[in-house]
This record gives sequence, C-alpha cells and structure tokens, in this order.
Amino acid sequence: MTTPGPRQQRLTMRDLAAELGVSHAAISYALNGKPGVGDETRARIIEAAGKRGWQPNIAARALAGQGTGSIGLVLARGADELARDTFYLRFIAGIQSELSPRGLTLTFQIAESLESEIDVYRLWAAQSRVDGLIVVDPRLDDPRPEVLHALGTPAALVGGREHAEGDIAVVGADDGSPMAALVQMLVARGHRRIAYVAGPADFAHAIVRADSYRSTMTEAGLIPLSVMHTRYGADEAADAWRMLRCEDPTAIIADNDQLAVAVLGSARADGVAVPEDLSLVSWEDSPLCEATTPQISALWRDPFALGRRAAAAIIAEITDHASEVIAIEPAVLRDRGSIADAAPSA
Repeated sequence: MTTPGPRQQRLTMRDLAAELGVSHAAISYALNGKPGVGDETRARIIEAAGKRGWQPNIAARALAGQGTGSIGLVLARGADELARDTFYLRFIAGIQSELSPRGLTLTFQIAESLESEIDVYRLWAAQSRVDGLIVVDPRLDDPRPEVLHALGTPAALVGGREHAEGDIAVVGADDGSPMAALVQMLVARGHRRIAYVAGPADFAHAIVRADSYRSTMTEAGLIPLSVMHTRYGADEAADAWRMLRCEDPTAIIADNDQLAVAVLGSARADGVAVPEDLSLVSWEDSPLCEATTPQISALWRDPFALGRRAAAAIIAEITDHASEVIAIEPAVLRDRGSIADAAPSA
C-alpha cells in the first residue's frame, strides 16, 4: 500500500484575504461568482487563487479534471447489521439528497473494523478516490482525526463532539441532555430502578449517555444500575436483559430501536409485561418501534436531515474550509405505549 507523504497545507479563504488585504466576504463572492465585489478586485482575487491552485467548487474541480466529484463514507459495521439498521439507510438517503442536485456522488464502503476503516481512508487518499469524507461514530481517543489531518483529506465528523479537531468540521449532537430528561421523566413517574442498555463502550455518544444516566440518577438520590454495553446485537441485548433481571429494573432505556425490540422480546419470554411491569424507551426511533405491541416510546432525531447536514458540512469544508460545529436539533420523545407509572411497591 502506498503511504501518502506529509500533509500539504490547503489554502483557506482567510489565508487569501490576509494575503491580499481584503475581507473574507470579498474572497467568497469572487471565488463563487457572486455579486458584491468590484471587477478589479475579483480579477485580482481569482488570479491569486489560481496561482495557489484554488478551486472553489468540487463539481467544477471534477469537470476540470482536478477532483473526483465524490464524497466518501465508510461504515465499520457488518453487512448483516447494516441491513437491519434503518437509521443509516435513512442517513445515507439524506446524504444523497444533498449531493445529487450538485452532480456529486457518494462512494460507500463497509469495513470490518475501525482499523480497516482507516486502511480504506489511506487507500482512497493514495488513489485520489474522493474529495472529502463523512466520518461517523466518534470513538473515545479516536485516531481518525489525526490520520485524516496527516492525509490532508477534508472531513466532516458526525457525532457528539463539542468542538472541531484540526481541519474537521463537526455535525454535533447533544447526547447528555436528552438522557438526563429521559431519566428525570421516568423518576417523575415513580421509577427508582432504571437501567441503560448501551451501545459500544468505545463510542463517544454511548459514553456521554452513560455518564449522563449515572449523574442524573445520583442527583435524584438513586443508585444507578449496571450499564450494559453492546455492539447493538439482538443476542447481546438478550444477555443484557438476563444480567439485569437480578437488579429488578422497572424501566430500561435502550440505545437504539434494535436493542429495544430485543429487550421487549426477552422480557415477554420471561413473563414480564411491558409497560405494566417494565417501562421501555428506545434512544432511536424507527418504523420498527411502531411495529411492536405495545409500540415502543422513542427519542426521535431525523436521520435524513442529519445526512443532509453532514453532506452540507463536508461541501462547506471543501469549498470554504469552514471547519465549524453544526448543532443538531434536540431529540424529541415520542411517547407511545411502552411507558407507564411504576407500581407503588417499585
């Protein structure tokens, strides 16, 4: 495998504005063909940018033979797992809805692990396969921002990061506040033994949610139950349920729809009724939550809109080098039939 050399410094609009002694807005207007800047200044900006290899539009770069016109997405998930994951299917549809009108394509690949995902990034960089990347599932001590910085590959990170790292734009979600609100709602309905069946222990969002769960339980004067981390598999959810039975939870928060449905099935198999004996909430909503009896209450955050935001972020990063944090609307609880007040004895 060819290893790319040291990262080349990319020209930013701020660099060019400082060099020419003009405003950032003037640079943007001139390079994107918009009114608002004089002809002489426009010509000077375009000439200076051309000497530095600037191309303001990735579709234009592709037509000029200087880019691929493609955005990359690699998911470190099994094919079977992805086939069941309606969140990412809708997320990808949202990305496509933003790219297609611009004549851009999505280059998509599944990887077996985080290490394999990084190998794909290196290969794509060596082959100049994509103009930028959408990166998902931020990890604890995530190695990908540093790798992408070294490769010089523009990227947008989708996840609950509070600030951008280097040249990576962030489409950020608040995972702590919705978890706190869920726990507070269940406590208000009389629940004292609330459990959390979480996602992978190295996923940043699962860590933030788990920390929020524990701190909110403690603030309410309650003892947090065990946090059961999974890789989102149904068998793992069933195992988590069996391990939690000894703690006798009256409410469970599951990290996504697949985990919630698996917990529901396991509870029923043990003769535990939902919501009479156990209240259940999913952290992600999907049609799967409405296909069960009872329907599962869930937090709703539009994956399609998230995909569009991610695509817009990477386009802005490539065209304007706008490494900024884009906030996602707070998740909203869709209360269906799987939540009830705790029994008085609970």
